[in-house]
Amino acid sequence: MARAVKSAFILFAATILSKSLGFVRDLAIAYVYGANAVSDSYLMALNIISIAFMGLFCVAIQSSFMPIYTSIDKNEGKAKALDFAGNVINIIMLASVVVIVLGWIFTEPLVKLFAMGYTGERLRLTIEMTRIVLFAVGIVSVTYILKAYLEIHNFFLITGLMALPYNLAIVISVLLSSKFGVGMLGYGTLFAFFAQMLFLAPFAMKKGFKYRPKLNINDKNLRHMAFAIAPILIGASANQVNSLVDKNLASTLNVGAMSALNYGFKLNVFVTGLFVASITSVMYPLFSKLGANKNITKLKECLSTTINTVTLVTVPISFGAFVLANPIIRVLFERGKFNASATRMTAEVLMCYALGMLASGIRDVVVIVYYSLQDTKTPMKNSILCVAFNIGFNLLLINHLKAPGLALASSISAILAVLFLMYNLRKKIGQLGAKSMVITIFKTSIAAALMSAVVLFVFNRLGYMPEAASLGISVLAGAVVYACAVFLLKVDSLDYFLNIVRSKLRGNN
Repeated sequence: MARAVKSAFILFAATILSKSLGFVRDLAIAYVYGANAVSDSYLMALNIISIAFMGLFCVAIQSSFMPIYTSIDKNEGKAKALDFAGNVINIIMLASVVVIVLGWIFTEPLVKLFAMGYTGERLRLTIEMTRIVLFAVGIVSVTYILKAYLEIHNFFLITGLMALPYNLAIVISVLLSSKFGVGMLGYGTLFAFFAQMLFLAPFAMKKGFKYRPKLNINDKNLRHMAFAIAPILIGASANQVNSLVDKNLASTLNVGAMSALNYGFKLNVFVTGLFVASITSVMYPLFSKLGANKNITKLKECLSTTINTVTLVTVPISFGAFVLANPIIRVLFERGKFNASATRMTAEVLMCYALGMLASGIRDVVVIVYYSLQDTKTPMKNSILCVAFNIGFNLLLINHLKAPGLALASSISAILAVLFLMYNLRKKIGQLGAKSMVITIFKTSIAAALMSAVVLFVFNRLGYMPEAASLGISVLAGAVVYACAVFLLKVDSLDYFLNIVRSKLRGNN
């Protein structure tokens, strides 16, 4: 557990840097294009590629490639494991050629499937950019093979930094597109994906990775991987359908709704990407080991500690995002063509996403526990159920709340999904320590409510200062109040963190 925590801190530090540049990327897009037809088209093209292709490949690789490769390496040797990796890469590249050809032929119906409300210039731009970015499908899949390989060898720092070249290339392409035309956005994004792969390749080769140009569709390990990922792919497809429905319905709203939903979603996943993903990435191997050893008692203990840690971090951020949504969006985005109207709409979206932030974080943790127990069917069923809830709430809320209604539907669906997962996990392995989790949520909510009151008070009193300064001081004051409150309330996961810090200060790694 201590090694996992150390790895999580390393990945967390790397992710902070990568996510910071990711914000610069979003700021560049917002500054140059605001929330208009160009930003709508570009973001929709990225969403189409991510939802229809990349998301599925990446989930499949992350969830199934690592344990199979590790098993082959242990039982059959390094050479056989590398043969397997090369075989997977070759299959992926062949599949990507088929995807690209079909994507080019059917680009317009594909775009209309994802954005039924797009017409005229928005439709033309989206088709143009989608055709360019399509060429990245195979590149991204190979990138995630390299990522999985490096994480098997505990190179979490490198994989945490892989977004740096991607985001930097996007920022440059956005700036260049203002002079050389919007087509530069598509070509720049394609290069960004390629730069990401080039960044990982030298480190993978340094750790012994060698590409083997072998193709064997009858390989038993490949068949094993195919059977293992089938439920995962169905579950991932269900998640992508959720995103498809959200973006599709957003395309029927006023111009800028798609961009507002995207910016709000990016800020929401910043938290899960920065904190929760850092934790789940390093806890997955530990959970898998405990599951393989049938050490259910220790697994449940680690699950409780992990969820309490996610709660300790996520609850104050969700409260803060809700009460400070407007100034956060103004400070981050309101410049250039991103005006006050776009700020208001994006802030409302962020507030609705904030309501489901904790549920999304806990869901990600619980899902990897299921995978570690070699149960991929329950998360698949959960994903399908979540789609049904999301579609229903979307249709119910969009007429009254517009784009924020889509975000609120996602939050409600996430809450219902995590309740379903926890209920079924309890049936599977017994008591989960729910009392400890509920107490932690209750205590952190009290602390976060007190923090929110202080933040609003300080922010309103500092109205004479530049908004960025008053926002920063308010957040700092709130952080101090929250830290003191959780200390006084004796939150369990705080004690765990303090013990880790004390051991680090004593040089005990």
